[in-house]
Amino acid sequence: MAGFEENFQLLHTEQLDRFVVAKRDLPRGEQILLEEPLVTGPYWDADVSCLSCLRDSCSTCSKCGKAPLCYDCSEHDTTECDFFRETTALDKHFLYNHFNVITPVRCLLLYRKNRDLFDEMMRMESHVEERRGSEIWQIHDKYVVTPLLEAGILDSLNDGELEVTGELIQRICGILDVNTFEIRGDVDSSQSGSNLARGLYPKTSLMVHNCVPNTLLSIDGVGNLRVFTSAPGTFERQTHLRQGKYFTCYCRRCKDPTELGTHLSSIKCTECDEGLCSFYPSEPRWECNKCRKLLKREYVNEVMCAARSEIMECVRDLERVIGKHSRTLNPHHSLVLEAKQTLVGELKHSCLATLDPGTVPKQVLRRKFELCEELLEVVRMLEPGISRLTGIAMYEYHVALVDLSRRNFDTTEIKSSELLQNLIRAENELKQAIGMLLFEHPTTPEGQLTKRAMQELKELREEIAEVRAMIEDENLDRQSQYRNRRTNGNGNSNSSSYKKKFSKRR
Repeated sequence: MAGFEENFQLLHTEQLDRFVVAKRDLPRGEQILLEEPLVTGPYWDADVSCLSCLRDSCSTCSKCGKAPLCYDCSEHDTTECDFFRETTALDKHFLYNHFNVITPVRCLLLYRKNRDLFDEMMRMESHVEERRGSEIWQIHDKYVVTPLLEAGILDSLNDGELEVTGELIQRICGILDVNTFEIRGDVDSSQSGSNLARGLYPKTSLMVHNCVPNTLLSIDGVGNLRVFTSAPGTFERQTHLRQGKYFTCYCRRCKDPTELGTHLSSIKCTECDEGLCSFYPSEPRWECNKCRKLLKREYVNEVMCAARSEIMECVRDLERVIGKHSRTLNPHHSLVLEAKQTLVGELKHSCLATLDPGTVPKQVLRRKFELCEELLEVVRMLEPGISRLTGIAMYEYHVALVDLSRRNFDTTEIKSSELLQNLIRAENELKQAIGMLLFEHPTTPEGQLTKRAMQELKELREEIAEVRAMIEDENLDRQSQYRNRRTNGNGNSNSSSYKKKFSKRR
């Protein structure tokens, strides 16, 4: 693998500040960057957890007497431990009561641990001026800045060159909010942690955001981030990017009011029956693609807030909510798709909870397949390259297709030839899913799914071989002049054997 300098060129503009572009053509699936985190730590507002592995905490470090640990961990970072041990005036419950300070403190301790890394971190974008006085600024002031300054634990870092002030702490909080990446799986072992972690990766953070990404990020069990080449709606997504990341995206998807033809943000026109009103960010305006009707932003916000509220609060009768907002928004609106994804989860749970898979109602299997097919179609349009989300959608689609095909064959709704075609189609989807998910580390949920999918691929190929053998016997039977063989049941023996062997599989 070529190094960072060989793959990337660092550029700067007023709009994007510092960012990188590829120096050469990069083939799909190539690992183009491997980066260790400058800092890792718990997510904002996480439960108190072990400072070594981020699993549930049940003890306190015996050396510093202040850091939460678990049964398996007897120590944490040496610099961190020494720092807390030196602050003798610090209450032993301080970190338990103010757990949100952990990651910002680790950033500040880089100054003592590695000055070059601290300087590299401080060059990262914080958007401190855009955040000043905002709600997130006030939250950080209350739960991070004030507790740290009142406790006085950072005074020992002041050395004439560095002065730890509320402004500096806010800047570091901004760097964390804008630049960190989620770490799934345990950050220091093969076991899964109970809390999500976040890591700060200065080189990876230089990559420009794009709503149709051409890279895949994968973080392993020790926090190392790998970047591979790969090839929510615009209005809400742009709002999130402005408020959370402090920039406006101008990628191909964001500049297209239809979002690459998916209409994830479009809502039904109030003037005509067939029109969809899409958001044009350059104006900005909501305009119908048929009659050119303009909708007021207040109306759009009211409709979307009502839909979001009802979808989030709905615990029963999701089908009714989906049907209702498919009419007010559109069947492919991001909020409706979110409800459909929730419904897929409920149908999947219902299938798995049934002791006998053969008793799952056919309409449940058919609806699950329809939803998986619809969701996969949209995901493929938005993430056409190597994609974690596409891989998961392909896996779920293959499961739904196999389950429905088995049931339809059991009830003689389809013949063995169509069953074979469906199983082969499911095999192809499953192979593609595995190909995309192989980039995930084994400790992550996606890594565990990959392991399960590989076993299911082996079983599916056995099933396909069984169906092929069954079809060959059926062809021989049809060619035979001895019709009594079939009437005596011998011609259906393979069919019965298949149903007995595979219809009970999940």
